[in-house]
Amino acid sequence: MRKISFVCTTFRRYRCVERIISQYYAQSYPNKELIILNTDMDYPMTLGFEDDSIILINNDKNYETGEYYKNRGEICRDAVTHATGDYFLLADDDDIYLPWHMQQAYDGITKNGKDAWKPEMSFYSGVNELKLVKNTLEASVIVKMSRIREIGFTTGLTGYEGLKWYEQLRNEGNLQENEKEYVPSYCFNWSDPSDMAGHKQSGDISNPLNFENHKRESKDFAKLPLIPSKNINEVYKKYFDFIRDNRQIFHQDSYNKYVTSYI
Repeated sequence: MRKISFVCTTFRRYRCVERIISQYYAQSYPNKELIILNTDMDYPMTLGFEDDSIILINNDKNYETGEYYKNRGEICRDAVTHATGDYFLLADDDDIYLPWHMQQAYDGITKNGKDAWKPEMSFYSGVNELKLVKNTLEASVIVKMSRIREIGFTTGLTGYEGLKWYEQLRNEGNLQENEKEYVPSYCFNWSDPSDMAGHKQSGDISNPLNFENHKRESKDFAKLPLIPSKNINEVYKKYFDFIRDNRQIFHQDSYNKYVTSYI
């Protein structure tokens, strides 16, 4: 199996990053690495344990210009320079990734022979809402790392950074948006308390101050060395319940292959 790089960029979302680490460890896919690029130099992050598969970088300056970052696209581009994997998966620090996320994505891109694979729908979670949605949802897409490096990220308004590679791959025919053989494994998560997730960049993408607003309004700074969250099973429960209760709507072979050992 080829290596998957799970790439996380973050600023003052300490508990979210601990949850990402837990979700990384929950993945059934064995050949993986986690890249964490933290841009909060006032409160740098450290690991409270040893794991050579987790690469943690504290940096707030653009590798190419030496200037402070101006948008998330620059940060994602720099984070990818640390990746050693064959495939790219985005780990949005506040989102949810079920344990078969990597394995299903790897099987999908291997089977379709294209440069990317994406499930048709993913979860959206609000405070009192959980549903399946269609959208670009870039964090649900696995992409060949060579194409990510070739195409890159949008470095204009924060929130649009993934559209550069997404739209090019889709327009080439290398990204099929309506894949039916899957069980949802990713959630675009808006259900966290405000003191945990802080500001949502994707909720204000047309605002030229989006990037600076995110830094000002995100306040969950690193207090201690990072360790995996201990409540990951509690986090996963509502998704497992939804999938079990709606089993009939999902691709049955995929359900049997990926889900039955968890639900």
